[in-house]
Order: sequence, then structure tokens, then C-alpha cells
Amino acid sequence: MTIGIDVIDKLKLDLAFDNHFDDDCWTVRTDSKLLVVDDDLTRKSRFSDDEMDEERALIIINSHNKVITLISIDHALIENHPGGIADCAVMDDQKLAFVEFKTNAYGNSDESIRDTFEKASNQLKETLQVFGGKLTSLGVDLIEAMAVECRIIVSHRYPKASALKQDFRALFAQETNGIDLIFERLIEFV
Repeated sequence: MTIGIDVIDKLKLDLAFDNHFDDDCWTVRTDSKLLVVDDDLTRKSRFSDDEMDEERALIIINSHNKVITLISIDHALIENHPGGIADCAVMDDQKLAFVEFKTNAYGNSDESIRDTFEKASNQLKETLQVFGGKLTSLGVDLIEAMAVECRIIVSHRYPKASALKQDFRALFAQETNGIDLIFERLIEFV
């Protein structure tokens, strides 16, 4: 089997997204440390080898050099989704994380932080519904097939807003039947 295709087959992603699921929207790597960024130019998520990108990247620790699949969702797999959709998904054979980058968000007021978190969490919930619906129609239960989590990635300069993050995490879990909403830029695949 081609490297990385086994998890795509497991979830039937190629069937679920039909003609849209082509080689331009997914890629695999096995490096022990990976960076994923949302490219400003193409508006698609991609792996990066540039350490300068670390400040705005999702950092993946892959100490066992597992196959990590990156699916660029927004502007690749799904174009112009009303209300927005997650930027990408990263996964190994057991865990899938939907990721929404808000690294260009700014503002120090509680209102602007809340707006950023609300928009991102809504995009992640929409992504869960879209993927869940498409996979369920093919007989795949995403939550049963994989450990699923969602992540919001903001700049390291963004205000911490710890109490607000906890509120969003609790509400997100309640609205998604227990799926974790994580605000950390570091993810580990073991």
C-alpha cells in the first residue's frame, strides 16, 4: 500500500469527498518533528521545513517516525464553505486533529478574543458535521474509527485568556459530545 493511503482507506475519505480528494489536498511525512502552517499565499495548509515558521505553526512531535497525513481542507478539499471550515486535519493511524489557524488574529480586548475563539470553534464544529455526515453515509463512524480532537492555533503573542479558553473548551465538549478543543500549538503522535 502507498504510504499514508491506509488511513485514507480506513476512513473512506476518497469516497466521501469523491473527485475533490486528490493528491493536491493531502500529503504525508514521517519526520520526528513537523511543522504545519497555513500558507498566506496559497491559503492552504502545508508542511514546512523552515524553522522561521515555528512561531505560527502547529508543531508535531513524531518520536516514532509514524506516517503523519496532512489534509488541507479549506481552499483545497473544500472550497468556499459558507461560514468557514477548518484549515486542515493531521492524523496518524489512531488520532485525527482538525486544526483552525488564527495566527493572524490580533486584539487584546475580551470581545475581540471571544470573537476569534467563537469563529474558530464554529468552523471546527462545522468541519465535524461535514466530515461526520459524509463518513456516516458510507458506514464509517469517525468518532469510533479515530480519537478525534480539534485545535485552535493562535500566535504565541496572542493573549493567554486562560479562563476564556476553559469556557470555550467546556462549551465545545458539550456541543460535540465530548470532543476536546485544544489551544496548544504542540501535538504529539505516539
